[in-house]
Formats: sequence, structure tokens, C-alpha cells
Amino acid sequence: MTTARNLSKAIGISLLGAFAIPVAGFSALFALMMLLIFLFLDGYRTFGVFLTFAIAAGICYFAIKTLVGIAGKNAAFVRHINATESLALDPDNMLGAPSPAFLAFDQSNRKFAFCDRVSGEYRILDFSHVLRWYYDWGTGTRMDVHIMPNVNAAGLPVTNTGLPYMNVPGTPMPHAGTSHTEYKKNFKLVLETADVKNPIFTFPMQGEAAAQRWCARLNAIFNG
Repeated sequence: MTTARNLSKAIGISLLGAFAIPVAGFSALFALMMLLIFLFLDGYRTFGVFLTFAIAAGICYFAIKTLVGIAGKNAAFVRHINATESLALDPDNMLGAPSPAFLAFDQSNRKFAFCDRVSGEYRILDFSHVLRWYYDWGTGTRMDVHIMPNVNAAGLPVTNTGLPYMNVPGTPMPHAGTSHTEYKKNFKLVLETADVKNPIFTFPMQGEAAAQRWCARLNAIFNG
């Protein structure tokens, strides 16, 4: 029962942290837009516009406060591990945060810890256990719609027809073509270790740029 409760709590905190980041960004942009409209457009200096700005600013504030709170608790847990195990895990450089399940690194002692703040458990491994790290992704398919050019019955381009598009036969409707494009999504960082109990650690990434940064950071941590 306790394990199920901890799992539910961990999932809840992870989702809260994941959604807080885009919510904070979008609400901040929207609040700034409303403020600029209120300040510089005379016809829009109304209570409704100001109220919209205040609501967006409030959402941004609470989203940032949520992120700061999660980060603070994660850092406190890392400091607790440091005091207990006489380590120097870096509370400002945690892979997986703001999720409550993350990795923290101690370059001076060449150790890292898998931390689960919800359950209060952690496992410490030596850098020598690390085999490799890389980022991976899934793929999605996007349908693109485009208007076909004018062509004659033989399929050759027709110019100077006065018509901007090729019409569907028997109708005045322009003919639309479609194509499908694959794109990358659901980026994740993968860390493979020689530990039998937990050989693979995976962490969701906020886009390819974040995954590339963490790969470079791990290279500096493990090879520094």
C-alpha cells in the first residue's frame, strides 16, 4: 500500500513539475502581452484587460513557485544524503529534476546517486559502473496540405491562365495535395550502467537541445 502511495505521489509530482515549466512560460508571455496592450493602447485600458493580466501573472507566479518548491526539496534531499554518506553530490546539477526521481553527481569522489525523494531511498554507484550515455527519441508523422499548381490534361504546367490553382475536374474548387513528414518527438536521455539491479536509467528531456546539453554535461562529469 505504501509503495502504491509513493508511486502515485511520485507520478503526481513529476507531472506537476513537467506541466509547470510550459505553463510558467506561456502565462508569462501572455501576461506581458496584456500589460503592453493595457499600457500602450488607449482603447484597451479597461478593467477586463487588467484583470486578464493579473490572472496570467498569478498563474505564472504559482507555476514558478511550484518549480522552486520542488527544486528546493530535491536539493534538501541531496544535502541529507551528503551528510549521511560523507559525499559531495551537487544539489544544483541533478539529472531528471524537477521529477522527485533523479541522479546527483559527486565528481570529487567519482560517485553518483539515484535518488527517490518520495520514498526517501537512494542508491550510490561509482562512476566506473557507467557504460555509456546517449539520447533517444520517438517519431511522429505530420500531414502537410498544399495547393497544387495549374497543369493541363497531360500534366504539364500551364501559365498565364489567370487561375492561381489547378481546379478539381468539374468544379471551381482548387485541388489540394497532401504529403506526410516524419519528425522527432519524446526525447529522452539514456544512461547505461553495469549495475545488475538497475542497468538502464531513462529521463525525459524537454526537446533535442536539452538532450544534447545533458549528453555534453555527462561527458564533462564522467570524463572530467
